Amino acid sequence: MIELLLTGSLAFIMFSLGLSLKPQDFGVAFHQPKALIAGAMAQLLMLPVIAFALLRIFGLQGDFALGIMILSCCPGGITSSIITKLSRGDVALSISYTALASLVTAVTLPLVLSLTTPLLIPQQDVELSILPLSLKVFALATLPVVLGVSIRQWIPKLAVRWQLPSSQLANGLFVAVLIGVLIGQWDVFIANLPLLGPLLLLLNLLMLVIGLVVGHLLRLRKSQITSLSVEAGFQNGTIGIVVGSLIGEEFIQGGLSRFSLPSAVYSVLMLVTIIPFVFWRRSL
Repeated sequence: MIELLLTGSLAFIMFSLGLSLKPQDFGVAFHQPKALIAGAMAQLLMLPVIAFALLRIFGLQGDFALGIMILSCCPGGITSSIITKLSRGDVALSISYTALASLVTAVTLPLVLSLTTPLLIPQQDVELSILPLSLKVFALATLPVVLGVSIRQWIPKLAVRWQLPSSQLANGLFVAVLIGVLIGQWDVFIANLPLLGPLLLLLNLLMLVIGLVVGHLLRLRKSQITSLSVEAGFQNGTIGIVVGSLIGEEFIQGGLSRFSLPSAVYSVLMLVTIIPFVFWRRSL
């Protein structure tokens, strides 16, 4: 029952994201190739690499380590576009990043997990099935976006009417999922916060800085640099929570709480960096 509620919530959240997108949003970044390359490098390549490097430095293995790798493969989602807007970044570019990342997550997430799982959980003889996981992620994270975009394209009046209430409901579902995971495993959350907290905050800060540095090196506009930094630094915790619950079935030990908890912790801790980042970028 819990997994059904989680998967249904994620599907609706991604559907809500799709309603806010137009087909041309997927092409905005292609007209800005430098920005597109920078975004792909930061989010699809550097984020998982940095996350894995931090796990090695902190000496973290097991379920929580895999949960952090799951988080590192998640796209930005609706939250990143809101942060970009508040930070006076390039919102169109942010939406384009999110749209493209949401489509490729079904491929990149299972691929990264298949490479890192044997290293992070060496004590268990685990062989992650890429195709079934890819199909699940596609059905829950990619297909709803496509459905929302299709409605926006073919029935625009209906999409516009649904957009605000669906967005409000999606935000409510995100908060409900987050609170549900934290309350359900509050003792585990408190016990592991001293370890997970610094690692996740460091990952967040490093990716924000990397996004800024890559943007400056490629001489992007200030608004584009802001968008790149946000997309690299802030991830969709809901996807991490739900995918963590899905792959729990693949393992002898662990389950919903342990694979999903890093994403839940991250969703709370990123509030610590969002506020100063927004004020800083607005002051430039």
